[in-house]
Amino acid sequence: MKIGVTGANGFVGGYLLPVLRDAGHDVTALVRRPESITRDVADRVVEIPGIDGDTDAEILERALAGLDVVVHLAAQVHVMDGSVSETEFRHVNVAGSVRLFEAARTAGVKRFIFISSVKAAGERSGDTPLNALDAAAPEDAYGRSKRDAEIALSERSAAGACELVILRPAFVYGWPPAGNFRTVISAVQKGLPLPLAGIRNRRDMTYAGNLASAISAVCVADGLQALPYFVADGAPISTPGLFRAVGTALGRPARLFPFPLWSLRLLGRLTGRRTAIARLTENFLVDSTPLHRDARWQPPYKMSEGLDAVATAWREANQAGSD
Repeated sequence: MKIGVTGANGFVGGYLLPVLRDAGHDVTALVRRPESITRDVADRVVEIPGIDGDTDAEILERALAGLDVVVHLAAQVHVMDGSVSETEFRHVNVAGSVRLFEAARTAGVKRFIFISSVKAAGERSGDTPLNALDAAAPEDAYGRSKRDAEIALSERSAAGACELVILRPAFVYGWPPAGNFRTVISAVQKGLPLPLAGIRNRRDMTYAGNLASAISAVCVADGLQALPYFVADGAPISTPGLFRAVGTALGRPARLFPFPLWSLRLLGRLTGRRTAIARLTENFLVDSTPLHRDARWQPPYKMSEGLDAVATAWREANQAGSD
């Protein structure tokens, strides 16, 4: 099968391209910087401009011609500091995704796989895992842009000329670590004492290797639904459990001590970090069983295996930096 991948030189793309090649697919990397892709992970590299609402449709159509499937990884990613405006998120994640889908449909692409985000659904779940039929409640500009893209793409796919598949991966971790996950690794590596031992939440996560495997599965699966599919490792973990698991992988036990939950929440309100504390203390569970059923897919990696792989790469990178 001929598969094109936007954002192929990004974080998830680094995991996905080898998986697709190993599965025997003909892989085209669709990137702005062709020199960023090595020939051993893609059959061909096609230069395209940044994908947003202003991208020339004819350029995209030529780049996508002859492909069976397009995997849309490229996006304006979530940032922690609020430096990206709502308008910028929408220009890339909504208008850009629509522009690419329409080009794919015109070019005769049979399936368009949109990599959304769990943040399109919201920021918490309560005790019951979220499923695709639950009302979406995104809380930030990134989540809203991903949800609006899901809606816009679904409307345009209704004609049936190009099948749309939407994946919502839970919190994705892998190498190189970024955002909150990098903060977790750094805190454990530095041996920082953290007031997290008393937290009893559960949160789903997705190793990037598992996400790549899931994407590969939906490239070829029959009978997929039009509703979004959640992707997760399938083994929810608590916040202190994550820190301890990272510590085990690094060979450096996490230093956690108990602290009243109400005090943590009060501290969050007083310091303007209420959202950050909520992410540390609340549940975020998703139901990924529809993906298992419809794509006949199971995560190939346990969380411990994913964390071990990241820890090994972390140690090697630090060793190289000290040489």
